[in-house]
Amino acid sequence: METTYILNKELKSLQFSVWDKDSYRGHSHFVGDVVETAKFLRENETDDMEVSALDLEYMHSLEPISAVKWLIWYYQTALTILEENDFDEAVLVPYPSSSLELVS
Repeated sequence: METTYILNKELKSLQFSVWDKDSYRGHSHFVGDVVETAKFLRENETDDMEVSALDLEYMHSLEPISAVKWLIWYYQTALTILEENDFDEAVLVPYPSSSLELVS
């Protein structure tokens, strides 16, 4: 059973990469910010993809999550918070992770 922890991160400090679940080498299919990543995932088949996030502030990668889980997070959490804050990407959002880290 996957355990999910929530990290509070500024959206502007996260860069997202989309990968095939079974591919641990090579190039990602896509790299972008939160809005660009959502657009890419909406336009592509997501069943076999996962999304990893790079925290640019601390220069470390967060554990990847499935593309489906990422889209659920985007629509239920990130987009709502962005809309409430006039799309200011400096806003803190809770981001799901499968590894335990301190909430920043």
